[in-house]
Amino acid sequence: MLKSLALRGMPETTGGEMAADPLETAWKLQAGLADSTGKADAKASFALAVQSTALVLLGVLTSAGKSPGNPQHGISLVLLWAGAAILACGACCAAAAVSPNLRKERRGPHPDDDVLFFGHLRHWDPTELEAALKSKDLLPNLSRQIVVMSEIAWTKHRRVQWSFALAAVGSAALGLAAILK
Repeated sequence: MLKSLALRGMPETTGGEMAADPLETAWKLQAGLADSTGKADAKASFALAVQSTALVLLGVLTSAGKSPGNPQHGISLVLLWAGAAILACGACCAAAAVSPNLRKERRGPHPDDDVLFFGHLRHWDPTELEAALKSKDLLPNLSRQIVVMSEIAWTKHRRVQWSFALAAVGSAALGLAAILK
């Protein structure tokens, strides 16, 4: 991983080891995590839009009496409703992935302990924040923020992964229901 950071512009020593300030390295890690989190949100938004559209279309077709399944064929009806339920679960996973995460645990016990989390920054007086930024060692706060952001990014990516998997299974069930007419 340190080697990949070197490829992004961090200086190296002659021996191939990193010659970076730990705070600079931490900021680069934090920026990478922010980018990764944003990509997970974009994927989840896409998944939610596609799955919601499919569910709405299915609802419109079903209410118009043109459902893809054959009501006389029991398996077709079961596949239709199972597919719809699985798609809905996938949409819920996508929605959970894009939902803001404002948990307070692991961010520091008090707002004046954290100068990185926007939920705590909103409580700071600008003059006191300036003084804290000039005098405070940010590495402990930044290290905690990196760990918290890593957990959030991991959770988002897992939810997106589940959403896509459920979308594939739900779509397959709906396709089978349509074939069994």
